Amino acid sequence: MTDNLIIGKVNIDLSSYCGSDLYSEGEIEDRLLEISEKHSPEEFRKIIESRNEWPYLYHFSKQRENIVSWLPIQKDEKILEIGAGMGAITGALCKLAKSVDSVDLSLKRSKVNANRHKDFDNLSIKVGNFTDIEPKLSDDYDWIMLIGVFEYAISYMGSKNPFEDFLKSFKKHLKLGGRIVIAIENRLGLKYFAGCKEDHTCGFFDGIENYKKGGQVRTFSKKGLEKVMNSVDITEYHFYYPYPDYKLPNVIFSDKRLPGTGELKDNLRNFDQDRLLLFDETNAFDSLTADGMFADFSNSFELIIGPDINVNYAKYSMERDDELCVFTKIIEDDGVKRVVKEAAYESAKSHIENIRKAGGELEKRFAGSGLCVNKIIDFNPEKGNIVLEYIDGKSLEEMMDECVLNDDSEAFLKLFDKYREYVNYNTEYPVADDDFIFSNVLISDDKWTLIDYEWVRFEKVEPAEVISRAIDNYLLPGNFRNKIKDWIKDEYTHDEKEFMSRVLSDNKALSQIRHDIGRGVYSLDYLIDRVAALNIRVQVYEDFGEGFSEERSYFLVDIKKHGPNILLNIPLKEGLKNLRVDPGDKPVRFYVNQIKLNDSDVTERMLGAFKNGCLDIRSCIQRNNTFIFRKEDPHIKFSLKGLDAKEGDILSIDCRAEYIY
Repeated sequence: MTDNLIIGKVNIDLSSYCGSDLYSEGEIEDRLLEISEKHSPEEFRKIIESRNEWPYLYHFSKQRENIVSWLPIQKDEKILEIGAGMGAITGALCKLAKSVDSVDLSLKRSKVNANRHKDFDNLSIKVGNFTDIEPKLSDDYDWIMLIGVFEYAISYMGSKNPFEDFLKSFKKHLKLGGRIVIAIENRLGLKYFAGCKEDHTCGFFDGIENYKKGGQVRTFSKKGLEKVMNSVDITEYHFYYPYPDYKLPNVIFSDKRLPGTGELKDNLRNFDQDRLLLFDETNAFDSLTADGMFADFSNSFELIIGPDINVNYAKYSMERDDELCVFTKIIEDDGVKRVVKEAAYESAKSHIENIRKAGGELEKRFAGSGLCVNKIIDFNPEKGNIVLEYIDGKSLEEMMDECVLNDDSEAFLKLFDKYREYVNYNTEYPVADDDFIFSNVLISDDKWTLIDYEWVRFEKVEPAEVISRAIDNYLLPGNFRNKIKDWIKDEYTHDEKEFMSRVLSDNKALSQIRHDIGRGVYSLDYLIDRVAALNIRVQVYEDFGEGFSEERSYFLVDIKKHGPNILLNIPLKEGLKNLRVDPGDKPVRFYVNQIKLNDSDVTERMLGAFKNGCLDIRSCIQRNNTFIFRKEDPHIKFSLKGLDAKEGDILSIDCRAEYIY
């Protein structure tokens, strides 16, 4: 085998390759390789949306790059990327740095990486086991990337102290003042408590129980990572907190800028496995944030070893049409904070220009109102970025939450009325901010400032439309806010679908992709009711021509179970005209698989004879053999007319009952 393979401008170094891939996800890798050979990266988004499978999203999504593209990597710097895989973040690194050396165990994955980045002349890929490649690496890297890699140190090193030895092996390849970046799941991440399976073992609570079942993968709590750092004499490190996690992050928090109440509301983000939903993660995060405990329960960590960087916070807006994708950073130099908005793609530079125009027009509209508009400090059309003043203060949303939690409708309405006054100011001026929502208003010493004005239309818009969107957006995160519906008497209507159609164009949101992949989310109440349905008490009423009554009813004692179904064996009596079957005592979905009289199938005759089959069709929907009872006291009436049944015959109903909400 030759020591080098060239794909486009990318060199793949095979001098340490053993000749076969020791790690593979199977046939899916062949499909991904074929796509990388036949399609450009610009086509990946549509491929992801059409395939509805996790591997396509995981390996090809541009949002994977969010974990590194916020870092202040300079054009003259050199990067070592360990465990590059199919190049999910490699392209972002190549755009930022002078050169990138990527290392991976798999040749097939490295081919995918090279194909999708074949136009980069600053990328070199080394294939083989890290321990074989490591002695050949240079010692002058500015950045070393371990994104989703550190947890596999046992497999890489095979030593007594694999994580400590793994870090030691990197330190000697880092230039003075260089940095190591580790992205890894938190062993005690809130999502695991809430019912997500451990990402690597696919078992419930494996990390929380500290991997008692064994295995080659280990993630860490925050204190656990600190312990590893201290054991190898690393004292300069800084924690960042990717949210919802590091795989597809849309926000990067830091200890200098932690989340506030209501910010963490995008939690149903596991795509590859079914999950339980044991509690509301948004409410739980709010509770932890209020008590200063978010850092310990963040779903993931991004640990930067080395000198501190000047970025306190980054937020990505990538679930949009490419021409609208931007990311926002809070940077700090010499104690002065600034907000920077930057185009994620070349095509999004016009959107940054639109923000600059919006700032000037909004200042004109609200001049004299008392409402300030976040000031623009600098604008660079070539780079596609804009710098704005950093504003301290509480958001209007936070202040409204305090009113709601204190049940203070008077204070809430005072804030709301002032907000409404601003929205209604100078409405004849042809500019309107669709994103004039409560979280985008900061208040400090009674000074109100409008920030983050990305979605501005240069036309006259009815104030009710803007206010309605703000209310709808406020009501999304948690039920505790619903009481404001009683406080606000005005009725607003808002079509969020129309707004999202402008933002997404013909692309899918991640929430839709997750839905299409088809993994289930099962609440605790649902699971309890499924168990209860298997132990359901079925009451049978008998009618001999005088109607149904409690006196002529009984509970079936011997209910046989087979899988999710139950078998009801009802003995018939002489003169019996009708039967009523009550499957439980709360709203239920009742599916009839088969009805037999002794050994004869009478399903069609029984279900077709009574049409809806319900005593009160207003509380029941019948679809083929399924009855959906929306109210308590569900019951089905079966007519025995024409069955020629006699004393001692058995009517057997093979069915399934599931409680519903």
